[in-house]
Amino acid sequence: MKLVTTLVALTLVSGVALAASAGKMDKNGDGKISKAEMMACDTTGDKILSSDELKACGFTADQIKMYDKNLDGSISASEMEAGG
Repeated sequence: MKLVTTLVALTLVSGVALAASAGKMDKNGDGKISKAEMMACDTTGDKILSSDELKACGFTADQIKMYDKNLDGSISASEMEAGG
């Protein structure tokens, strides 16, 4: 029984960590960051998320690496469409 309780606790903690990693970006709470959710962070309207916009929206370093394919520190519309 102790093992089952431990496994359930670990599963719950993992789920919380996954939800937290989506940060402020995941507006609908589905655990994924859609292009529409990303574009909501584009305060300049240039279809590029700058490092400042990414930070303001709560992007983690791992999320930036996942999308920023050309490693320029920003995420363009084409990088958003390509996905992580």
